[in-house]
Amino acid sequence: MKISTVLRRVAVTASLSLLAAGCAGNPGLDPENDRFKALPPLCDLVSPTTAGQLVGASFKTDTITVETGGYCSWTYRDLESEGTRPLERKLSLHAGLHRSNDAMSGADGALAELDRLSEDSPNGFERVLGFGEYAVRSTTGDGVDYIIVVGNLNLKMGFTGCDVDAAGNTTPIPREQAAEKAQILAREIAATTTKFRPEEADG
Repeated sequence: MKISTVLRRVAVTASLSLLAAGCAGNPGLDPENDRFKALPPLCDLVSPTTAGQLVGASFKTDTITVETGGYCSWTYRDLESEGTRPLERKLSLHAGLHRSNDAMSGADGALAELDRLSEDSPNGFERVLGFGEYAVRSTTGDGVDYIIVVGNLNLKMGFTGCDVDAAGNTTPIPREQAAEKAQILAREIAATTTKFRPEEADG
């Protein structure tokens, strides 16, 4: 089943359940009250300990944030690599903040963005559970991508890596290793975002 078909069903269900969601204390699905008024600090969504263990001990970060969009990356490079030692690991996180308007709630806007990103990607995405309020994942030869919705935030995470084999050739990070690390990182991003107090993002 296409992601877009699933999302249409989710949107209908969400629309019928808005009042109930509000009463249940889920402001992320309430069009009258967008959960996030501003982007949280994206580089804080992964702890230095987790980044050090899964990306590399001497990782470097790069970030940029505008009003409704932002980016953070964690990159580890070992230019002295030999044999099968890791050459590079990179975690990237793009975030989009969606605000309610007359036509759509911020939370539905974040879901619509997930739908668009999924359809525009040449890689197939599958629904995964336990990551925010809605999430999809794609695993390719280059790495693993997640798109996660938490309230009115859309979070696109990518994890990639390459190794150097015994002959000195660059090869992609093993798929199983990429999938395992990406899952841990995506789960932490989703959990940290879910626990984040929106007022902290207001500065």
